[in-house]
Parts: sequence; C-alpha cells; structure tokens
Amino acid sequence: MTNLLTARQVQEILKVDRITIYRMLQDGRLKGVKVGSQWRFTAQEVERLLSGDHSLEVIPSDSSTLFPVHCVQTIQDLLSGVSTMSAIVLDANGEPVTRWSAQMELSRLVTATDSGLEEYHNAFQAFAALPDKAFVCPAGLSAVAAPVQSNGVLAGWFLVGQVFTEPIDKLLTANLSARYGIAVNALEAAAGEVALVTREQWKQMEGWAYKAAQAVESILGERTNFMQRLQKIADLTQVG
Repeated sequence: MTNLLTARQVQEILKVDRITIYRMLQDGRLKGVKVGSQWRFTAQEVERLLSGDHSLEVIPSDSSTLFPVHCVQTIQDLLSGVSTMSAIVLDANGEPVTRWSAQMELSRLVTATDSGLEEYHNAFQAFAALPDKAFVCPAGLSAVAAPVQSNGVLAGWFLVGQVFTEPIDKLLTANLSARYGIAVNALEAAAGEVALVTREQWKQMEGWAYKAAQAVESILGERTNFMQRLQKIADLTQVG
C-alpha cells in the first residue's frame, strides 16, 4: 500500500507555506487526492517536483502581478499596528495577496489544521464569488470588507477585524473543537480574547478599511501609470 503524505508534511519538504500548497493544487503543479476533507499526496508526486523541471517558486498570478505585495503588506501591517485589528488582503478571486496581520488566536488555531486552512481558503473564494460588506470566517469571526479597485475594475478586498458582533454562542467552541480536533480549553481561551464590538465601533472599523483600501488603490494607480510609461518607451525604442 502506498504511504500518503499530509499537506503539512509536503509543506515541510518543499519549504513553502500552506497557502502555496493549495495554490499549487489549484493551478495543477501539485497532484493530490482528497481523503475525507483533507488532502493527501504520494511521495512520488513530491519527488517529481523536487527532481523535475517544475519550479517550486510561486507562479505569479494576475493578483501578484497587479499588487505590489511589499507595499500592500506595509499598509496592512501599519493599519493593524495602529488599530490592533487583524487584516488581510484578497484578490478578486479570493486568493490571499498578503499574510495575516495580527491574526486572532482563535483564527490561528483553526488555520493551523489542514481542514481549517482549506475551509478558510474555500470561504475566501465563496466570499469573492458573492461579496458582501462583511466576511465571516470559519472560526465565526467577522471582518469589514472594503473593495479595492484598479482603474474602475474590482481588484480585491481589504478585510479588517476579526471580531464578534454579537455575544459569543456557548456552542461555538464545542463545535469548533469537534470540527477541527482542537482542545476546547484552548478555543475558549482564544475566544475570550476576541473583542465584542458595538455598532459604532463597527462603523469605525469600516472607516479604517475603506481608507486602507483607498491607499492601496493609489499605489495600484501609480503602478499602472508607471508600467504604461515603460511600455511607451519600449514601443519608441523598438527597431523596425
């Protein structure tokens, strides 16, 4: 019988993060099979990647080409540092552009599991397909969702806050424990750290998110103008 590797084991072998594993699955660079709700991989498939001509670097998607990730991450980290709120930026397809800033422990516990990370990935994509003004994650936390546009076209979403908008349901931690195999006491401690925000505080979070989204939009606009100027120079210098 063939021994199958978990997503975590493949991540350690390839020296990439979990999001990259799911991106590689999505774009076909990595082949796997689903056992229940979790992905499994053959050792031969991993060896193919290690020894073949397939690069282990993340293939740039439209979002990585569009978003200057370092600049966007800096804006996001600054917002989180000032507001003490979690934040992340998604592209128009629901793929994370940045890494989490100030991710809440309750969310981190869920995404530390293979099934939890996959559910976050699916939830991001489902949100992008049918967006709203708020995003509720698999851990039950709510975030403001501010659209980011580039030249009038939706480019992604700036999510701010991992909070409760209503008093916590006593069954939440028990359900999360059963679903992801996480100790209830760890979940209860993490849930106790999550802020319960008022309507006024939510409005304030909306203001932060939309201002941050506008800052990203200005960077995207400058990047587009710069690329257009480079293209004009290239066109002028082409030898006929």
